[in-house]
Amino acid sequence: MVFKFATVALTEDPLSFDSDSPPPSRSWAVCLPYIPGCSFKKPTTSRQAATGPSLHQTIQSSEPGCSCCRPSESLQFPGSDLEVHQGRLKRFAFRELQAATNHFSDEKIVGRGGFGRVYEGLLADGSRVAVKRLAKHSHFEMRELHAEVKVGNMPPHQNLVPVLGFCSSSELKEYMLVYSLMLNGSLSSFLGGPPSMKLSLDWPTRKKIAVGAARGISHLHDHGVIHRDIKPHNILLGENFQVSIGDFGMAIFMDKDEEKGVSKEASFFSLSFLRTQIGGTYGYLDPEYSKSGMCSGKSDVYSFGVTLLELISGCSAQRRISPPGLLLPEWAGMLVKDEEWGRLVDADMPSGYKESEVKRMIQLALLCTHLSPERRPDMTEVVQILEGAVSLEKRWEEY
Repeated sequence: MVFKFATVALTEDPLSFDSDSPPPSRSWAVCLPYIPGCSFKKPTTSRQAATGPSLHQTIQSSEPGCSCCRPSESLQFPGSDLEVHQGRLKRFAFRELQAATNHFSDEKIVGRGGFGRVYEGLLADGSRVAVKRLAKHSHFEMRELHAEVKVGNMPPHQNLVPVLGFCSSSELKEYMLVYSLMLNGSLSSFLGGPPSMKLSLDWPTRKKIAVGAARGISHLHDHGVIHRDIKPHNILLGENFQVSIGDFGMAIFMDKDEEKGVSKEASFFSLSFLRTQIGGTYGYLDPEYSKSGMCSGKSDVYSFGVTLLELISGCSAQRRISPPGLLLPEWAGMLVKDEEWGRLVDADMPSGYKESEVKRMIQLALLCTHLSPERRPDMTEVVQILEGAVSLEKRWEEY
């Protein structure tokens, strides 16, 4: 495999439905696989990496064509032909979405990122929707667009953001995705930052979010999909705090033969490593994946574990904790070793909580962020532990 380098400016956080300010602008050298015939100059910067150390990697593969180093047959992108994945999704007319968003008014913008902008819209039938409008049309942006449509055609699940349809107009050079609007935005708007800037979540709501997110990721894994960018920005909340996983542009798909194995044996998928260019966000990225380029379902498990620690502590995973300047999983592990469980609990969390429940969730988070992927539970087990159907005592004793 041949690689070429691009220097990208990381000026924005990945698309989300909140108004958090972007991190400071930085530039990083990112190594990307060279695809013959592809004329791209820059990747989708915010989805390749976020603020923090460079994800500059050179990953040599002796394998002639693993399913992640090149698009699978169903992800070849012939121009703008989204109909190849249309399935049950509606194809919206450009004028229909233009009217729904008041001509894409700036007042309707609810999110923005490297992909483009997200607008709140009101369809003619009264449905409130989120319209994601593509800003660029490179190979990478089109791949993300097709990945979103492909996930949208999976069997629906209550914990995945419903993809309602798309707009594809090569004549107007407009490509958009339409989703159900999640009225409470992303989980990130409730976590991190100074107390005066964040919204508070009580413990029952945090538990509900943890279980819902785990179920959504588990559903993806059951269908051979690795999300690769699990974090609070991509966990969206409905009016009653129902949870939906969103932003599938980074997702990779197992080959069809492998997918058959997934439905029969969850552990097969969890430990089926795929070699791919690095994708994800600093702070949530599986260290083993970032070093080797080998991705599996356990990479999502790691990211989910970090997200759990954020949900419990209210601390951002993208900021080193000082003192002693550790990343969130390292800091949590240090406190647990010293039996200082209480220091991991968000001081701004309203009302009370059961210490045993918090301790159990902290233990699960640390198991999910174990440096060895083989030592992490798969998402099916994570859901069972969160629901109380399975004990984690034996796993914790071996931690």
